[in-house]
Amino acid sequence: MNPEDCLRSLAAEALSWAHPGRPLFPVSLGLMAVANALVMLGLLPEPRAEAILAEHRLAMERKGLGNLWGVTKGELTVRPGAHQYWQSRMAGPGGLQEIPLAVAAAGVRCPTSIAEVSFEWVKLTSKGWQLSFSAAAPYAGREAPDPNVPMQQAMSEISLTDDAGHFYDLAVEVRRWGRNRDRQEWHGHVLAAHDPASKPAWFELAPTAGGASGRVTLPVPAQVSVGTSDPPWPTPAESYVAALATVGNISIATSDHVAEAGPEETATIVAKVADSLMAVGALPVTSTLLRESPERGPGWHTELAQRWGRRAHQRAAGFLPGAFRAGEHRGLTVRLPLEHATAVIEGVSAEGELVSIQLYGHPG
Repeated sequence: MNPEDCLRSLAAEALSWAHPGRPLFPVSLGLMAVANALVMLGLLPEPRAEAILAEHRLAMERKGLGNLWGVTKGELTVRPGAHQYWQSRMAGPGGLQEIPLAVAAAGVRCPTSIAEVSFEWVKLTSKGWQLSFSAAAPYAGREAPDPNVPMQQAMSEISLTDDAGHFYDLAVEVRRWGRNRDRQEWHGHVLAAHDPASKPAWFELAPTAGGASGRVTLPVPAQVSVGTSDPPWPTPAESYVAALATVGNISIATSDHVAEAGPEETATIVAKVADSLMAVGALPVTSTLLRESPERGPGWHTELAQRWGRRAHQRAAGFLPGAFRAGEHRGLTVRLPLEHATAVIEGVSAEGELVSIQLYGHPG
């Protein structure tokens, strides 16, 4: 089946099912999930998918359902999931500035008057040296309007020097801030300017008010051979469905309403995506992914079988990371030999029986 025809048939199915009193949210999510899958896998251009969803939204409004969830709250769009994905791939890696060239585990703690700062990784990119950090402090009952402000104050109390005695200014970028009861946390990175002519052997981080310092040995940027090969892993569609199948529930909240799709609805959505990808020839019907695991109860495999059964009948009838421990982190900087993507394994972390791989990736 043509991918555009597939999406249009699902939109028609959703339109015929929609009536006042029936929940539209799970149905709209299913339609959007299929549109995202077709766009992300390069089977349907994003403008065509958006046009089909826009036509469906207008048809729902003409049917008198324009004020219900699943029509007006923004679900009927491929944004932001697949938006500009293929434009980004076609642009290639030329403008990327954060490709890791060298990575080292830090594991240095620096107490300041603002918060206790833990430096986790040191990474060299074309923009400079990047040091990831997490910081924590008791909640004092008031919040700074900009979470960067307290971290800028904290970093002003930390010195960064190298083996040549050069001092670095630290530019802060907070990626995530949160508060849990009486504790607040920041996560982000600081950027230190890099002189291409200098090749520091180590960095030293220390509180300016005195206290123990920590030294980070810097590796030489790795030289890794790259090339092309046929991947031994499953097809892109199989990988897509496998990742989507891990979603157990979906919720979207506004100031006055919360819409949710539970395990049964999400199983239906996964089945709809798998069914559509098989219909357009992207997901092999012989895929082992389609065999239900005996350890798991009814899920999307059951929903998929029911979709097949209904169609046959119709045709017949018509890691917040925990505390950092340097011994459990290893910087690797291994560039994967991919032809249509830039991917670098930055490092590996282990905690108990869990192993986490830190990956930098960009399509193109």
